[in-house]
Amino acid sequence: MSDESGEEAAGPPSRRVAAPDEPTEIDLRPKREPEATEVGATDGPEAASTPTDDSARSQSGVTSATGMAFTRGGAASGVTTASPLILRSEEHARALALFRLVIAAGAAAMIAVWLPERVSPGRWLATAVTGFTVAVTTWLLIEFREPERFDSRKLLFQGLCCVASILAVVFYVGIFSPTIIAMYIGIYFFGVGDSPRSGWAVFLSGALGYLLLSVGAMVGVLRTDQAVMALTAPELPSMFAVAMVCQVLFVATFWMARRSRQATLAAFERLERATRQIKKREALLNEVRAELDQERAAKQGRFTDQQVGKYAVGEIIGRGAMGEVYRAWAEDTDRAVAIKFLSAALTEDVSAVERFFREADIATRVESKHIVRVLDRGVAEGGSPFLVMELLEGADLAQILRDTKRLGMAEAIELVQQVGQALAAADESGIVHRDLKPQNLFRVQSAGRAVWKVLDFGVSKVKDVAKDLTQGAAVGTPSYMSPEQARGASVDHRADVFALGIVAYRVLTGKPAFTGADSASTLYNVAHVQPVRPSDLIKIGEDVERALALALAKETDRRFSSSMMFAAALTDAAKSRLDDRIRRDADALLTTQPWGTDVLQALKAENKRWRIGESKPRNSQRPPA
Repeated sequence: MSDESGEEAAGPPSRRVAAPDEPTEIDLRPKREPEATEVGATDGPEAASTPTDDSARSQSGVTSATGMAFTRGGAASGVTTASPLILRSEEHARALALFRLVIAAGAAAMIAVWLPERVSPGRWLATAVTGFTVAVTTWLLIEFREPERFDSRKLLFQGLCCVASILAVVFYVGIFSPTIIAMYIGIYFFGVGDSPRSGWAVFLSGALGYLLLSVGAMVGVLRTDQAVMALTAPELPSMFAVAMVCQVLFVATFWMARRSRQATLAAFERLERATRQIKKREALLNEVRAELDQERAAKQGRFTDQQVGKYAVGEIIGRGAMGEVYRAWAEDTDRAVAIKFLSAALTEDVSAVERFFREADIATRVESKHIVRVLDRGVAEGGSPFLVMELLEGADLAQILRDTKRLGMAEAIELVQQVGQALAAADESGIVHRDLKPQNLFRVQSAGRAVWKVLDFGVSKVKDVAKDLTQGAAVGTPSYMSPEQARGASVDHRADVFALGIVAYRVLTGKPAFTGADSASTLYNVAHVQPVRPSDLIKIGEDVERALALALAKETDRRFSSSMMFAAALTDAAKSRLDDRIRRDADALLTTQPWGTDVLQALKAENKRWRIGESKPRNSQRPPA
């Protein structure tokens, strides 16, 4: 299977035939062989739009599916997706390193305080507090060996124990001794941590604790001549100077730690922005590759320079899985037309021949200036069926997007309105297109304005025809299918509305809504993954996002019920005049199925929480727009 297959124009980009693109058929019927294994899109590969991404998902300021986001300076830092996990893992590793250092230093301190022969005040206090700190640290070292058991509150408790130990040892050794240097290590460690609260707690407790010891010594409440490093004749100005220098260094150390943390978060922000851009370009590259795989360089076909009925056949201008398209001229009018021949390999396939001629039947049945006209039909010598269609001069949407990446809002609305008219006319005749995509949307110039035409109704569904020419297979192009098509379920006009929503998303954002490494992952994304939020890719209004969200709703009953309703909503949304009911429906949808999330995985997690005893949330779905 491939994401896109069909007849691509081999000639100049400015010239293109009426119906050059054929769909991909994905057979979802169960296999009879018991030993055969079918690989389905059930386990949820990551969406390529999103970045994450981005999923990103993400995948632009999109909040990750886990809901984790770090803060910087009291505001959201923009670090999302995998970054919180990376930073949490880094803090866990630093904590384990600190624990080992504290255990070693604490054990050494407990030995050292008993080495001096002269007994100084605070020996038992320093021993007891340090011993308690070593015990707590040892317990946490064992507790935190499992990364998922890491707890910042327990880490803060350990940090406060360290502060108490340092102050007790400082009191024993000497209030103005170099022992206070250990406090700077603790302040810096917690200052660069994820929790600002923990950093401030350790900084303030350490700085204020030492300030109290210093003041106590300066006013004579605490004696300095009985410490290990005794001051027999301390001078008040000297003690004051040392105390103030230490306080300034405490502040400087904490400030440097927080700035270092902010710099780390800023670096992650820049990295994630670059990653999202790379994923966006990768998604575009996947789309281009899928298109280029269908290109054919040769312009000479088996009917070139032949006479087929009253038509002189020229060069081949399109080729696909169902056949080839040629430029030709009608002898009676000398008018250029396009002739589409069914592939020789399919001429014996009755269903393929019926599907081939269906396009002519539908063109006769549906009246719309936005649907390509079929002028004639017949069978050439050798048994190859052919259709004669108007030759369109212009370019299809796929070619336009290769040249311009995306369309402006006015152009996008014009496209959606005109294509919506064609799909509505088809729906009135009981027809579902089922393969709407950029290759099947052709722009021509008429009377100085752009006119869009819908091509290729060869795999459309006719409601009042009992026979299903696709025989239960899922038909369409994976990245432009509706969820119900991806599952092989029955479809109606709302499947075309979903495809039109994908086209609108693509032309507005410059990025495909659903892509993947292969067809299976693309189909999974279509059925279960929400695209990247449009405003993360381009500046766009909230009402426009709401209109796109309802057009791309996974459930048909939450989707716009008609293409013209979507076109009207998008037109109003561009002016920020979207109907209040539509706004409520879109907001309710995005509350339960946010942009960039895997809906299936979120539902599984919700059901799992419900099974283990948590209350199950009420259904927030609203009536369809």
